[in-house]
Amino acid sequence: MSALSALAPQRLLALFRADAISVAREPVLFVNLFIGLILPILLAAFGDQIDAYAGQSLGITGFSAYAVPFALITPAILIGWVTGMLLLEDRDDGPLLALEVTAIGKGGFLLYRTFVLMLIASAATLFTLTLLLPDQPGLYFPLVLLISLESVFISFALVALAGNKVEGMALSKILNMLALVPLLALLATPWRYAAGIIPSFWIGEILLRADGHLSGLTFLIALVVHIASLVFLFRLVTRRLG
Repeated sequence: MSALSALAPQRLLALFRADAISVAREPVLFVNLFIGLILPILLAAFGDQIDAYAGQSLGITGFSAYAVPFALITPAILIGWVTGMLLLEDRDDGPLLALEVTAIGKGGFLLYRTFVLMLIASAATLFTLTLLLPDQPGLYFPLVLLISLESVFISFALVALAGNKVEGMALSKILNMLALVPLLALLATPWRYAAGIIPSFWIGEILLRADGHLSGLTFLIALVVHIASLVFLFRLVTRRLG
């Protein structure tokens, strides 16, 4: 039976139910699924007041616009972290070994986790986009796709680089800094493109440089960088999972 069988509706729901129970039992994981939405909600509600304060106190106009990339990508990063920690737990505690002899195998299970992760990250991103960029629907599809891939990137990076859950917790502090990388798009040309190998840079390039008009070339480069990084990490993940 192929790995795609993991996405059969009945099996998909059974796996998702088991994951939901696991997350609900771990307060840290459960909270991180939702805590990332606090920032975009606050930014949408108090953006004008934040801009006024920043203008008066710091002399910075349009401060909230610079916070939008960070607010958009943070929920996806935290959701990816939750999935990565679940995979580390499954690897450390042995369930992944048991899956090797099941119909879906470890490959099917990883496909299931990636599929569900992208769905949840896409929903969270779409929600934040409607809050923060209600007048730029043309950016919704490319940003939802790219940011959901960012979520998978975080999940894969945790599994590929962390030896156990403790290392995963420590590594998460470094990976969380990727939410700040989009701000590098504010650097002058061509220096900012030195950060172009980091997938999250392109979120800033789209939001802080596109002015609501995304070029096909920028989106294509962003997509290629994201996919290339995921292919590289996927190879590392499959080795670490055995």
